[in-house]
Amino acid sequence: MTILNENKVQAFRNRLYSQDMPEIMRRGGEGLTPVKKYPEDENGYPLVPIKRITRFFLEEMEKAQFVLPDQHIEELYTLFRALIQDLPELSFDIGDSISQEEIQEADNKTTIEFLTTNVIITYFHLAKTNLENRDESLLNPDMQSIMKQSTAGRDYKRLVSNTLKGLIFSLSQDKPWFEYIEDINDADLICRLVGARLPSIEKTTLGAITDKSRQEIAGYNEMFTKLLYTRARTITTEKNKKEYFKSMEKLDTAIYGILKKMDRFLAMAYRLSQILDIPSRFIIGDTFSKLRQNMLWLFFDVWPKAYEQGKMPSQRAVSALRHRMNILFNLPHITRFCREFTQNPAFQTPVNDLFRLLFKALVNNINHVSIEENNNSAGLGSVESALFEIRRAIENFDLHESRLTDEKKEVKTAYISLSYKTDVESIDAVLNLCDMICEVTHDKDREIMVSIRAALMEKSFFTLAEYAAQKVAPKDVIPEISKRLHAFAVHYRPQREFYRIFFDTYVISKPRPNVPHYTRFLISNRPFAQAMLMRFADYKTMKNFLPESYIEKANQLLDDLLKKTRTTAWNPGMEAL
Repeated sequence: MTILNENKVQAFRNRLYSQDMPEIMRRGGEGLTPVKKYPEDENGYPLVPIKRITRFFLEEMEKAQFVLPDQHIEELYTLFRALIQDLPELSFDIGDSISQEEIQEADNKTTIEFLTTNVIITYFHLAKTNLENRDESLLNPDMQSIMKQSTAGRDYKRLVSNTLKGLIFSLSQDKPWFEYIEDINDADLICRLVGARLPSIEKTTLGAITDKSRQEIAGYNEMFTKLLYTRARTITTEKNKKEYFKSMEKLDTAIYGILKKMDRFLAMAYRLSQILDIPSRFIIGDTFSKLRQNMLWLFFDVWPKAYEQGKMPSQRAVSALRHRMNILFNLPHITRFCREFTQNPAFQTPVNDLFRLLFKALVNNINHVSIEENNNSAGLGSVESALFEIRRAIENFDLHESRLTDEKKEVKTAYISLSYKTDVESIDAVLNLCDMICEVTHDKDREIMVSIRAALMEKSFFTLAEYAAQKVAPKDVIPEISKRLHAFAVHYRPQREFYRIFFDTYVISKPRPNVPHYTRFLISNRPFAQAMLMRFADYKTMKNFLPESYIEKANQLLDDLLKKTRTTAWNPGMEAL
């Protein structure tokens, strides 16, 4: 997880390098001496204080609560790159580094802050001495080299020795296993910042820690199992609905309580596994497989073999699934534990079944969308909700794009069908869902847009045909034609291509029986046909959307139509243009 995201660092950089100050302070006034934000060096460059950079970094690390050594160093790298890139004309007020004596007398937390401060000072000292030649290596800093330079001329053997002695003493204390994690992490980071490595923890000591962790999770899982079996008995035997709902509410509350405890346990287990570079399964112990079975039971409706197949109730309604997923995804570390089911072939079936149910519900929601005159997008809310649910499930379970291809095809087919049902009023709402449709179907190349564009083209013409069948005041015809064409063109991307293909397909192509073409309007609504040509013949309006030759062709067709209109022998059934 990134702590210093791009927006956060950029906002700090803008504040740090900005020279903005209240005008009265900058200009001075009666009784006031003008003030500059930063003092300047001998070259007139503002001196940005390194203390501000150090304070920002340490405060952000403190907000994160727990930061692994690798992450701490990676975040320093991110900060350095962001602050040194495209550096404006300024310099740095480096200040003094923290002395070796101060560092060795400090506690672990303060030692980390002091050593980090020295690394920051070292980097920006390099930047300051290379202001003129703009050393490109600073844009991709070698963190190991910078940390080594920050300790140059100093002997931190005693610091490392004392840190390890303190850790050994801490590990010998009888306390909850997870309280050792911070001590191990701090000791590891101190060693890393001075160029050393934390030795492997002795097996006996590690065994004492994991014995405690295994006892804790075994206790939680035992209670979890009892609650699940009680819940199962209630589901399969309770006939009184009132008593059923009362019992289930109490059980669900108790289950969620134990789940939160297990989620906190897993958070600590994953931390310890990362620090010691050991599998989290080693920390959980023999309970791992039992815990996995219980998670499959609760969240994926995989009942134990102890229950006869006929007695297992169906919990596969979308509402029940949604409820289970809402619980699971509020427990991030249990979600991470369950992610194994996606990757492990032995447990992929229940995950696939879950997604099949979600995709089926999405298809049903899309198929039930009705395009109505007064409620032009009825049902789109449920489609959007279903898309959010699937996207959340894909992100949490890390579903590979190669899975469930048939279900994804059904989603695309339903969505394309919906796009053919849209009208001018609903087109925006429907096509605003396209990005999410592509996301949940893993359509990275947006292949669906080939079919969507065909639907837009076809529907745009039929929308005009529907409008032409109405009685409309002549003054409104051209604006309404423009409005309808634009509604579809804006989603075609690029719009210019939409107008060109529309003109090719429905205007200048040779008319054929039973094939949509503008010439049908010459018979049913000649003023509408004239207005349509006037729209395409308007150079000022169409110059950015049609090639000049097309606009000229539209003018030619319009002139021909006007000539025929003026003849007294106009025959509406004559061959069209």
